[in-house]
Amino acid sequence: MMLYLLRHGKAARQDPEGPRSLTDRGREEVRRVAEYFKKKGLKVQTLWHSPKTRAVETAEIFMEVTGKTGVKVRENKGLRPEGDAQGALEELDAYKGESLMLVSHLPFVGELASLLACGSCDADITFPTGGLAAFERTGKTWKWLWSLDPSTLKG
Repeated sequence: MMLYLLRHGKAARQDPEGPRSLTDRGREEVRRVAEYFKKKGLKVQTLWHSPKTRAVETAEIFMEVTGKTGVKVRENKGLRPEGDAQGALEELDAYKGESLMLVSHLPFVGELASLLACGSCDADITFPTGGLAAFERTGKTWKWLWSLDPSTLKG
């Protein structure tokens, strides 16, 4: 199974209690990553996103740019910034599909990447906004394949 971890694009600073939408730069970051994904012919069967506005917008842009139809999209409250990486790993282990994308936030995506790559949440793995990482599961073993910083892609 393929797993893609996507951090939302750059979001505007607003009231900490209110919704934070993507900035123009954030939308561009997500577009670049989605175009790369599409150009490489990568596939995603299911997409789960955090309920936060910036993650929802990121998922919408990704789906629009890649033209993915038939992808099962759903909100997952466990993908919030303070989400439980160990709980998410258990959910991933139960997932039976061929490919899944999670759209989330720091510190959650860094903690989950650390857990998948190192077996613990102790490694300090950060993602740039709009950053994407790919993992592959064989049996119960996860392998980090690659990661992508949208600033390295030409716009």
